[in-house]
Amino acid sequence: MPAAGRRRDKLMYETIIDPAVLSSVAHLELIARQAVEGSVSGLHHSRYQGRNVEFNEHRPYNPGDELRLVDWRVYAKTDRFHVKLFEEDTNLRALILTDLSGSMQFGASTISKAAYARQLAAALSYLMLMQGDSVGLAVFDREMRGYIPPRHRSDQWGALLETMFTVSPSTEESDIASVLSGMGELLKKRGMVILISDLIDEPAAVLKSLALLRKRQQEILVFHILAPEEVDLPYHGTVEFHALEGETDPLTTAPKRLRKKYQERIHEFLDEYRNGCLEQGIDYTLIQTNRSLEDFLREYLQRR
Repeated sequence: MPAAGRRRDKLMYETIIDPAVLSSVAHLELIARQAVEGSVSGLHHSRYQGRNVEFNEHRPYNPGDELRLVDWRVYAKTDRFHVKLFEEDTNLRALILTDLSGSMQFGASTISKAAYARQLAAALSYLMLMQGDSVGLAVFDREMRGYIPPRHRSDQWGALLETMFTVSPSTEESDIASVLSGMGELLKKRGMVILISDLIDEPAAVLKSLALLRKRQQEILVFHILAPEEVDLPYHGTVEFHALEGETDPLTTAPKRLRKKYQERIHEFLDEYRNGCLEQGIDYTLIQTNRSLEDFLREYLQRR
């Protein structure tokens, strides 16, 4: 790889996640709690055993590639050398859905929710690929803005980071329920769906879409990302609030006047998601962005 390309990859990698975080949790594992369909050797319980390798796609030949991987049929048609890429039929197929809508850009005293979501997605995908699982990524706001299907290949984590790095956070409102409903057609096999979002959408609609994915034999993990200010509303004096989604006019008010009512509403909002997920057998976790990602991952994975 040219030096410029290596520098860009290093920048991309370190911009999304601190390498020290990966190093500290690399010995931990994310285990599926429900049966995994497919051939498995190791971490997850399955009804089948064994492992095989299947053809996935092509890429141009590079010096040093094994000649046995050259696809001579493609060469005969194009007069160019291409090698076959193969994908192991792995333990688990997981798809990480990462919300980059306008509201995810908020971060007053900490990094933004979008940055935290990217770091969490990068760490989880790294761990799962290291343990032999296939991992994919979907980035969304009102609609899908980037998608990589679940695979287990040597270049998969780089492809996931590339998508997270190049898809810019938007100012659009999220439509989580619609995006989840659309994912059903992409999930042909039993697997795991990991949703990372602030869940600022109608809870009933989101929970209904999650229920449909559960019916498709998907194990679901929901990581609810919020800034501490969104939970506690700690502001004093007169404050001007700006909407991060849409074109709503700024609101100037004294938070003290509405803090009690706001906290009642936010706790109702959180309880609706928490209880709705519990009823459906969905693993729900609230994370505030002032929580160390390293500490959270260690505690969550050890508990799970």
